[in-house]
Amino acid sequence: MTSVQFGWPDYLVFGMILLISIAIGFYFAFTKNRKSTTKEYLLAGRNMHWFPVACSLAVSFVSSTTVIDLPGEVYTFGTIILYSFLFKPIGIFIAVKFFLPVYDKLGILSLYEYAELRFGKIISYLVIMLGLLQLLLFTSLIVYEPALSIAAVTNMNLWLAVLVVAVTGILYTVMGGLKAVVWTNVLHTLILISGVLFVLIFGSIEAGGLSEIWNINNISGRFDMLEPKKFLSVDPRMRHTIWGLATHGIINFTSAFGVSQTSLQMYMAVKKTKWNIRMVFGVTAFFMSLIGISCALAGLVMFANYKHCDPLNSGQIFSMGQLYPHYVTQLLKKLPGFSGLVVSGFFCASLSSLSATISAVTVMILQLIKSFRPSLVERESIVLSKTIALGVGGAAIAMILVTMNIGAGLFKTAYGIGAMLGIPTVGVFVMGLFMPIVTQKGAILGLLTGAGYGAWMGFGGLNNLPYVYRYPVSTNGCNATDSSMLSNLTLPVYDPDTWDPKSYYRTGIQVFYDLSYTWIGVTELAVTLVSSLIYSHVLAKGHDLPIRSKLLSPYFSKKCCFIPKSWQQRIDFSDTENERYKENGEDIETVTETERL
Repeated sequence: MTSVQFGWPDYLVFGMILLISIAIGFYFAFTKNRKSTTKEYLLAGRNMHWFPVACSLAVSFVSSTTVIDLPGEVYTFGTIILYSFLFKPIGIFIAVKFFLPVYDKLGILSLYEYAELRFGKIISYLVIMLGLLQLLLFTSLIVYEPALSIAAVTNMNLWLAVLVVAVTGILYTVMGGLKAVVWTNVLHTLILISGVLFVLIFGSIEAGGLSEIWNINNISGRFDMLEPKKFLSVDPRMRHTIWGLATHGIINFTSAFGVSQTSLQMYMAVKKTKWNIRMVFGVTAFFMSLIGISCALAGLVMFANYKHCDPLNSGQIFSMGQLYPHYVTQLLKKLPGFSGLVVSGFFCASLSSLSATISAVTVMILQLIKSFRPSLVERESIVLSKTIALGVGGAAIAMILVTMNIGAGLFKTAYGIGAMLGIPTVGVFVMGLFMPIVTQKGAILGLLTGAGYGAWMGFGGLNNLPYVYRYPVSTNGCNATDSSMLSNLTLPVYDPDTWDPKSYYRTGIQVFYDLSYTWIGVTELAVTLVSSLIYSHVLAKGHDLPIRSKLLSPYFSKKCCFIPKSWQQRIDFSDTENERYKENGEDIETVTETERL
């Protein structure tokens, strides 16, 4: 496999970015936070400006695996996936409109607190265990996988890269708290966007211009987003259709922003005005779409440059995840420092997700401890918060080391299963906020049923991977020594007759494993919700206590003709709302909210 030697300018850029990140942590630790409280340390004083919070949210949820894998996805499977960016902002809107305001009115700082208020301690502990497991797996993967891909195509030492990045993220998070996380993420956002734009600009010039990129990708069939036969198909076994991407995008982003400790923490940290809330999540959606679409377009630029020599089929690389890092280092190798800047963008995405996760988990664990020791004084809480953050970071490093020993493929499998087990957790909050008829026992059994379905689909799907059509590539020009030889080569041409996924569909139990990944989460959520309704109905008791309307989404704040009578009877409408919103963008007054930190 070919590799590019990282020069001292590349290492200098990489090192400077890490040092600046640590410096931000020192700044907030020794200047801004000298008289820090837990409110200041974990919630940035609840007075943050909307712009840095928006940058932080965007780069926290755009993980390094997305930045590295999305160009390869478009390069290999086409552009239909771009339709997902039409629907993801809808998921953010739903989260901001129907999920986050409920938590805010209740004055809770941890998602497990809502689960306990709505369904009791048992399900709240299940939510914590599944959430912590998933987050630890996630942070390990987002640090290790990009480092593995980058180390494979450069001379960068894998162990050193992983440990330096992980330790950097832990240092500035532990020292500076949430403010350090937010402002460091602003820096990371700028670096990440700049890196992708550099690749698009230099890659487009190298490929011969935008018209050439369009023609090459059009001939090879990669503009399948313009073929209604494909993207409008209602077959759930098709890898990408507009319907599957719509449901997948909406549910995933509703989950990411409405059932996420990171999102809740950032929401609590921003200064509460109508304008600020709108700007935070509006700009977040814009930045996430900008980064995602830019990475997808990089896949088209990449194919235009590799039209005669596909690195994967020619043996230059060994996996699709190495495709984009390989291209970046090859493209920018003659520009000192530029490869270091773009590669640093990959690690910045890792750092942002890692630091935001550590901070969010710290809040969750601290609130859990406070539920057993409510008498903790402020000084003890500060020390405990930093100790928890350090411990969570240490656990993440330990998990990374485990990953490095068992291999990325096996670990990614474990994370995929863990992510599928996380969908039923989302179901708990959906049924809690929108389904007052669901009881405590119904929620617990529904969660377990959904988790069982997810485990079955996860393990079964890994052993029965579905067929996926890959657009044509060529290796005819890999041995060409001059441009005249390349000019005589033909481009990879898409033949519509080769696109026949139905001929690969299976029968029997394997029909379920042919289901597109975009529909698996939807079906798992449906299984969780429907089973919880059935269990609640079967196990219903006449003396079940009514649900306070404050625990439900704002849709249920008043009696409505669209709410079934059986559901209305489960709601205590006397529990009126105390939150009042001032007009003209003034501060939001929350009477029920207490200073929990």
